[in-house]
Amino acid sequence: MQQLDEIDHYADRSRLGHFDARIKLVCFVSLVAVTALLRGLAPLLIVLAFVLVLVALSNIPLRHIAKNFGLTLPFVGFASLTVLLTSGTDVALVMFVRISCSVILLLMLVSSTPFFKMLSAFRALHMPKVMANLILFTYRFIFLFLDEMARMRTARIARGFNGGRNLFDKRAFKTLGATIGMTFVRANGRATNIYDALLLRGYSGDIHSFDRGRTRPRDLLLVGVFACVGIMAILLETKVMTWMH
Repeated sequence: MQQLDEIDHYADRSRLGHFDARIKLVCFVSLVAVTALLRGLAPLLIVLAFVLVLVALSNIPLRHIAKNFGLTLPFVGFASLTVLLTSGTDVALVMFVRISCSVILLLMLVSSTPFFKMLSAFRALHMPKVMANLILFTYRFIFLFLDEMARMRTARIARGFNGGRNLFDKRAFKTLGATIGMTFVRANGRATNIYDALLLRGYSGDIHSFDRGRTRPRDLLLVGVFACVGIMAILLETKVMTWMH
């Protein structure tokens, strides 16, 4: 059976995994917001250098970050190419660095924080209950759906299906269509069973965690580091904008 690695697979071994999830969420999202407002290349390079240092110190395998960043690269490249054709090379480079920094920061956040701790942090910061549950079930259903697809693929191979003779093979289309339909049916059945199991275990529509989270001195140090980087980038941005005018 295909092994599906969840994005928080390395959270327990990461050096960032032991910080308070609420503090970490606020730090990372705030720096992403600051990065989104930067327009100069110099302040963005400060954020980029900090992001790279963070990746190096996080103890999360570089291939994991690179693999997930690669999934977003077509969208980052498309946005940068659009700006390149309309506004020139410098603006396109700024766009690429800005989006890349934001994406890597968010990847670091979710890769270094266990999923349920992340949801608990969202709820602690007053995310609506419905939205938190929607994220929870959507995330879990993705892996459930992929698991059912892997099972159906194994079943097709066991029955001698080799993918069809060509792109317009009627039998191949019929088989794949039936597979897609059956995958949704089976995944929905398993999801229903999981929901029933949650109800039997006392699920009431809210997310609870045994780890309530506690702010420690190292969490305050993390806030200080992120604040310094953000302030440095903003001050440099202000000086660049003043010099340009």
